[in-house]
Amino acid sequence: MGEVVAAAIVAHQPLIMAPRDLRIRLGETGRDTTLVDPGFRRLREHLARLGVNTLVIVDSHWFTTSEHVLAGAAHFSGRYTSDEMPQVIHDLAYDYPGAPDLAQAVAAAARERSLPVVNAIADSMPRHYPTLNLVHHLHTGERVLSVGVLQTAGPEHFLAFGQAIAAGVAGVAGTGTDADTRVAVLGSGGMSHTFWPIDQQRGRIALDPSHVISDAARDWDRRILDLWAAGDHAAVVDLYPEYRAVHPEGLFGHYLTLLGAIGGSECRAPGRQFSEYENALGTGQVHVVFDLAEAAVRSGGR
Repeated sequence: MGEVVAAAIVAHQPLIMAPRDLRIRLGETGRDTTLVDPGFRRLREHLARLGVNTLVIVDSHWFTTSEHVLAGAAHFSGRYTSDEMPQVIHDLAYDYPGAPDLAQAVAAAARERSLPVVNAIADSMPRHYPTLNLVHHLHTGERVLSVGVLQTAGPEHFLAFGQAIAAGVAGVAGTGTDADTRVAVLGSGGMSHTFWPIDQQRGRIALDPSHVISDAARDWDRRILDLWAAGDHAAVVDLYPEYRAVHPEGLFGHYLTLLGAIGGSECRAPGRQFSEYENALGTGQVHVVFDLAEAAVRSGGR
């Protein structure tokens, strides 16, 4: 059997993979990006306290078209260079175990819900840096299951797939590589996600939120952060059509899928920032951990 014991929105912006001295210089704050320090350190400590042994990463760069797709192979290894930003992420070695039993269980739960799903186990499946950057900063031996974002889906489909993930975790076989599975569902992606045009990028790399693409985008991100802090996920879902105007990354599928896995709109888990809200070339970036223990207390109190 398994259990979802942790959930977080985790930023993966490429600067986190640059050398520390370069991060400090480009960030223009005199210190490292808080996504790395203390952000990833606090996340590692949080996952360790909860005994997490499996990471389910909703990868906001992995767009699928006709079905939800799981990367269900038993192991992943190789070297990766980003075709988007090869000067920042190049020849990155990766080597980590997959979660094949869990992938099969999630796929079965999705089919039971009549959701289109494919469990892809081919060794040649490409990797994306929203997965690999998180593995680089957070992985301490955990199994890893990446899932894509269905670009033709609406919020109800993302939420339903998240429910299937939770059902798969709960029903995963009690034997094999995924026995006693303790899962962290990590939505790997940013908030508002519009880049500055190339001829306006100079001077816009700094971490200060004043460099986010517009006042509207920054205000919307702050509004969502406030609702997360209050545990008001129903309001976030209700506001989704309006929030789309500032182009949340990956259709916000990384968050909505995560939310489906922790109770959907009824979830009351408050969000705790493990980093500051920062700019990345016009986009809004932050780590937010949702307190599932507090959500259980709140649900029990109703």
